[in-house]
This record gives sequence, C-alpha cells and structure tokens, in this order.
Amino acid sequence: MHKHKFSSIILLNLILFWNFYGCKAEPEPINYGQDECDFCRMQITDNRYGSELVTDKGKVFKFDEVGCMINYGLVKNLIGDANQKFLVTDFAAPESFIDATDGYYVHNEDFRSPMGLNVMAFDSEPSRQKFVAENNGHLLDWIDVIELVKKRSM
Repeated sequence: MHKHKFSSIILLNLILFWNFYGCKAEPEPINYGQDECDFCRMQITDNRYGSELVTDKGKVFKFDEVGCMINYGLVKNLIGDANQKFLVTDFAAPESFIDATDGYYVHNEDFRSPMGLNVMAFDSEPSRQKFVAENNGHLLDWIDVIELVKKRSM
C-alpha cells in the first residue's frame, strides 16, 4: 500500500510539473530562410517583418509579416482574445519581438514587406518618429493595422 501511495504522489507531481512548465506560452526564434509562414506557407526570409502568435496553450505560429498573422487570427477568431500573444518584430531591432497590441506602426509603400502590406512595427514612439522623419509614411496603431488588413482582404 505504501509503495502505491508513493507512486501516485510521484505521478501527480510529474503531471503538475508538466502542466506548469511544459506548456509555457513563450515565443520561439524564427529560423529565417527555413521556417514557413503558417498562413501563406511561404518561406520566412526577411527578419524585419517576422511575427508570431503564441496561443494560451503554448503553441507558436510563425508568419512572414504582420498581415499574415492578422489574417490567420481573423480566420481562427483570435483577434481581440487577450489570452493570445500577438508578437511582431521591431523593425529597428529585428532580433527582438514586441507585443503587437502595444506596437507603433508605419505604413510606407517604399519598404516592401513579404506579402505587400508594407507595414513596419516599432517598440517606441521615438523610434517610429525617427523612421518617419527619414523615410515618410503613415502612422498607424494596432487597430489601424487590423483594419488595413481587412480592407486589403476584401
């Protein structure tokens, strides 16, 4: 009886450990030139535009630009769900992700993104303003980007 109780405690601890540590909702690095966009199925190649959706269950979906991520989120009815993490690459620092809902965006047709949305994300207003001062463009917020994607999808 004692052996059975000990085994049950170990099994319970393993299950709790797996639930707590095994399903962390964390982003993964995009392997540019190898990973495929989960929406359009094209190879992800430009590190200035990559984005990710990390679900509340810890599943990571990778995209070649914010437009593909939004289209995927619209199809799966995930836009607006606070339990999902929408992440975009900071155009000024491509090695880092930022929360898409807090990003500062610029639409500029002179900077071609992989699927042609031509929207860049920045982690701060000063960073965005510096880009606009040097390159022009239209200022957007997260909702504006969603609306631009919807408009282009019609």
